[in-house]
Amino acid sequence: MKIIYKHMKTHLQFVISLVAMVMLSTLSCNAGNPGNGDWDIVITKNNNWRVENIKISTNGDIEFNDDYTDVKAMSDDAYIKISMVSFGMRRKLYIRSDEGRVNYRYFEGSREVDFEPKGRAWMKKMLPDIVRNSGLDLENRVNKIYKKSGVTGFLNELQETDSDYYRSRMVKYLLKNNKLNKNELQNLLREFPYRINSDYELSQIYKKYNPVFIQDPEISAEFFNSLEEISSNYELSQVLKSVYKLNELNEENFTHFIDAMGEISSSYEKSNLMKMALADDKLTEAQLNKVLNEVEELSSSYEKSQIIKSIIKDEGLSSGNVDKIIELTESVSSDYEMGQIINSMIREQMVNKSNLNQFNELLGNISSDYTYKGILDQLVEYEPLGEDRFDFLLKASDDISSSYELSKFYKTLLIKGNLTKKQQLVLISKSDNISSNYELASFLLAATHKMDLEDKEIKDALINAAQEISSEYEYGKVMKAIYSK
Repeated sequence: MKIIYKHMKTHLQFVISLVAMVMLSTLSCNAGNPGNGDWDIVITKNNNWRVENIKISTNGDIEFNDDYTDVKAMSDDAYIKISMVSFGMRRKLYIRSDEGRVNYRYFEGSREVDFEPKGRAWMKKMLPDIVRNSGLDLENRVNKIYKKSGVTGFLNELQETDSDYYRSRMVKYLLKNNKLNKNELQNLLREFPYRINSDYELSQIYKKYNPVFIQDPEISAEFFNSLEEISSNYELSQVLKSVYKLNELNEENFTHFIDAMGEISSSYEKSNLMKMALADDKLTEAQLNKVLNEVEELSSSYEKSQIIKSIIKDEGLSSGNVDKIIELTESVSSDYEMGQIINSMIREQMVNKSNLNQFNELLGNISSDYTYKGILDQLVEYEPLGEDRFDFLLKASDDISSSYELSKFYKTLLIKGNLTKKQQLVLISKSDNISSNYELASFLLAATHKMDLEDKEIKDALINAAQEISSEYEYGKVMKAIYSK
């Protein structure tokens, strides 16, 4: 249901944006940052089907009254210019500092009109909404609202604000400058994520201020639930990365973290989070198991392989985790990536007599003779298998269908396997699995160089094996090598 909801949210956001464009109700801004310098902003919006175009220019320090219906004071160089066109009617309001006093000039069309009373009435009506949707005095305004009306008043103001950009900044200013209690944090979490449609703007809040929501178990649960509002894989992954780096997650919060990570459909983004967690040497056994359970959900064989290999490097793996890794490796669809994982397991000596049957089943998933033979090569000198090694390898080699790869493996086993006479005889008898005259001759020639031809039993076995060669040329080469010594 969560995945369906996220897709619905994305679709609804698109529809809402499209409708907003048709109705000309979007807020468009071309502005610098509010401050002491020049600042221009243009607002185009629909107000009860009445199109309004508003341009605001400001400079200097400006102090508003408490309800933002008037200007209390201005620095010497300060001014506000407001120009609005509605139903073809243009109004302008100039407010500037004049020798320490606030001076007002009001225009309708090209004609200046006395500020009192029409200009003041228009200013009183329009200024609060203009301030709200232009970001003027934003940080100070947020602090005033919170001190006067608490989180409830803040949320009401947030709802009245049109821009996700300013909504996001409002929440950040609230959290930056005020220490909210548990009840206030819960009320905030239950509202603001659903009033900011932009994944980017929402994630900006979460990335910086997530520690505020993590400390209390109840608030933490609501925080992680609210992350469902972020539909972007990238933005959600960035938030979770910040959560992990900025907090010491207990078992409960780590579970929330893993659950939230499960909502990411991108294997790349999800695997990056897993790698980050796995690189943490403070990861507990229970937390590692939670990560392992998520690995199987990765759709990319490459990303899955990278994660499994990073886990294999952990020297503190339990036998249960080793079994889980073997199980996870079976879900990798790429022969190459599976081979890379198995080779890592061999290098870390994770294969032993107790899990040999599981390992053998894992090998059965590899269809490439080249990859399969490469893995067997790694096991030729693998000590943990002990005396079972030769029998295991010889039986496993039966699954190599390529005469070329099989001949190469037999030669590797012969040269590096430190074989007993009995094992050499068994290997010679197995050579009839090589169907190619050339490859069979190649192996038997190698055997004549490695084995003791003074031993009659060995010599007879090689002669018998050579009878399988139908090519007179290849047969002659082998027989010459046998009798020349």
